[in-house]
Amino acid sequence: MTTKLRSGRKRALLTGGSLLGVTALLTAAAFTDFANLNIGNGSADSGVGGNNRFNIQVVGTDTAGLPVPGTWQEANTAAGVNVKVPGADLITPGDTVSVSIPFRNESPALGAAITFGLQDRAGYTSSPALVSALRYSVTLDGKAIATNVKQADVTALDLGTYTAGKEGVLGVSINLPDQ
Repeated sequence: MTTKLRSGRKRALLTGGSLLGVTALLTAAAFTDFANLNIGNGSADSGVGGNNRFNIQVVGTDTAGLPVPGTWQEANTAAGVNVKVPGADLITPGDTVSVSIPFRNESPALGAAITFGLQDRAGYTSSPALVSALRYSVTLDGKAIATNVKQADVTALDLGTYTAGKEGVLGVSINLPDQ
């Protein structure tokens, strides 16, 4: 077995190549930088959109669907929330039943153009005879916005624009006229 001694020239080339490689890496590292920029001033609600959210709430209800004044709930699903009209399940000709439905714009900064509409609950269909017989009256903060109209006339009532924090009370009365 013979061992060849490396020449000084090869060692010098290897050492020089290694130094050149390390120098190149250090130079690349020295010229590489990055910056993370956050739009806004770093405080809550700053930047594009901030923490602002669009949020309309309606009066909270108990397990029977009856309004619980002073409580709030989200109604932002396709199914909505059930708000029971006391006596509506036993309405007879000549009766009028009513419910008050407080609502609010709970957004910290955004205004909302609000409309109100009566419709059948998802998965349920009202009797056509009953739908044509019932008459509805709707008030907004005590002022009439629809009086003695059919359900088709209360599918898109304009309640106006509500600024952040503004509240209102919708009154809905349902009448089954005498025949």
